[in-house]
Amino acid sequence: MDTTSEVPAGGAADARTARRRALVTGASSGIGAAATAALAADGCDVWITYARDETGASAAAEAARAHGAEAHVSRLDLGQPRQIDALLAEVTAAWGELHVLVNNGGVCPYTPHDEISVEEWDAVLATNARGTFLALRGALPLLRAAAGDRSIVNVSSVAGELGGVATSVHYAASKAAILAITRSYARLLAGEGIRVNAVAPGPVRSGITDKLSATAEAGLTSGTPLGRFGQPHEVASAIALLASPAAGFTTGATYDVNGGVRIDG
Repeated sequence: MDTTSEVPAGGAADARTARRRALVTGASSGIGAAATAALAADGCDVWITYARDETGASAAAEAARAHGAEAHVSRLDLGQPRQIDALLAEVTAAWGELHVLVNNGGVCPYTPHDEISVEEWDAVLATNARGTFLALRGALPLLRAAAGDRSIVNVSSVAGELGGVATSVHYAASKAAILAITRSYARLLAGEGIRVNAVAPGPVRSGITDKLSATAEAGLTSGTPLGRFGQPHEVASAIALLASPAAGFTTGATYDVNGGVRIDG
């Protein structure tokens, strides 16, 4: 696993120790990169991962450093359990603690339901659902070692709540599993004061949605009451809120950021 890190020049030692520490997976672009910037602006040092886009991950790290954050970058394939273990071992050696874990990394192939192979189904569930589970469970010793507010934010999707039509069945199934993981761990960890919440974005501008056909994009836009796609920073602000002590009495919740696609009565 390739890893790079840098501490901002001129930072005082007491400023370093005062900052909280956050791990964000899948942070080379889109929601993950925006969440990294938001957390850094809120006073977190950040450790970000990427699967393919090293250039984007490096840019996200530089954006975090502009907020005075210490930033680390690691390559991580969430579908590979040994890579998850290796990453967490690195974080343990460097930091020894985590205050925030954002499980954002994942894949979203637009494959028609009747063309999904067994191999593709397994790969999507392994990356999105199993990867979230293993990262969360593996990070628990780091979260338990930290003092103060500790928070896990899992990135699901409105597709996990309503089913996937514009996306795909296996993507929707993996995102529904993330909601179940969130609720389960919110109950399991509440007694330790570790909060676990999820965000469920609707259609958001990203490299993933850029692959949509014009017809699919028009359908999503017309089906969104606010009449547009969201922007990554609009989801990132919800992630940063749930990750902060300001949401200290919130656990087991799903924060919908979907332009009104799903409105509970």
